[in-house]
Amino acid sequence: MKKSVISIIILVLSVVMAWYYYPTWMQLLFSNDVSEITNRALFGDSYGSLNTLFSGLAFAGIITSIFLQSQELRETRAEIKGQKEEFELQTKAMNKQVFETTFFQLLQLHNEIVQSLQIEEGYLNNRKLCHGREVFRVLYKDKFVEQGASYEYAHQFGNDEIFSDDINGHYLKFHRVYGHLVGHYFRNVYQILKYVDRSTVEDKKFYSNLLRAQMSDYELGLLFYNCISELGNTKFKFLIERYSFFEHLHRLSSIEDYEIKMYEKSAYGSTNISFIEVCEQNT
Repeated sequence: MKKSVISIIILVLSVVMAWYYYPTWMQLLFSNDVSEITNRALFGDSYGSLNTLFSGLAFAGIITSIFLQSQELRETRAEIKGQKEEFELQTKAMNKQVFETTFFQLLQLHNEIVQSLQIEEGYLNNRKLCHGREVFRVLYKDKFVEQGASYEYAHQFGNDEIFSDDINGHYLKFHRVYGHLVGHYFRNVYQILKYVDRSTVEDKKFYSNLLRAQMSDYELGLLFYNCISELGNTKFKFLIERYSFFEHLHRLSSIEDYEIKMYEKSAYGSTNISFIEVCEQNT
């Protein structure tokens, strides 16, 4: 833009100088060939001969004006585009900040739920109160795995409900007794995953990994069974598979091959080789 202005100034100065000195040039050109009167006539007519020159220059001025306006318009568009891109970046950063604020609040709530849990472990005079994540160890090993279809369930629900090999029925029986401990916990995990999934942030897997990193093996073990039961085998299970939530799940003793195959292979990511190999059997 600056170079164009300089060019126009030079052009205007050239035209003014040409207009000013043109009669002198004409007088010098014809002074030796004609009489003084004739030369004066030529001197006066010399300005008339500039009409064509100025008409051309006027046209050139119009073209130059159009060019400058076009260039200015391009620069304005480029500036607007730059402002738009900057606004989009600011909006994106603000949306990410809002998302992360809510996400970490949900993560804090998740940990508060865990810390609020407590359960008694042991029998008779050997009982002790467990808190926090220790509750999931007791729930998984002592209540879900070892007691499965035990007399404890039979006493509460009747013998006709107990002796079932169906994993869904097994988990539902467990949930009926201990749902007051794990129900709120799993609902909150689901809501966090759903919040991440519905967000507009780019690296959703990063945030789902942060959630999973808060969980112990026993929490993941109970989550494994929760999501193949009728309580979580639709929307919740889908999110587990989408975000490879079990890519670091250890092969706990209770997990059978047919149970592993109830999930899509994507649930185990690309690093949980033992689970992936089971999924690929007979496929």
